[in-house]
Amino acid sequence: MCLAMPGKIISIENDTAVIQYPAETRSARLISDEFKVGDYVFVQAGIVLDKISREEAEESLESWSSLK
Repeated sequence: MCLAMPGKIISIENDTAVIQYPAETRSARLISDEFKVGDYVFVQAGIVLDKISREEAEESLESWSSLK
């Protein structure tokens, strides 16, 4: 089983998005034009796969932070 942490797209250039996570920033490839700056997303193997609501992302991030 794989657990994914949501990240927020903070910039997009061509087919690459910069994703902000609580402790780091990473780049991921966009395979669709459905994503925009400000979206919360899940990334797998360096590819943006799915968008989730802000509410879902905040709930998930809160759960992750409680694991510390």
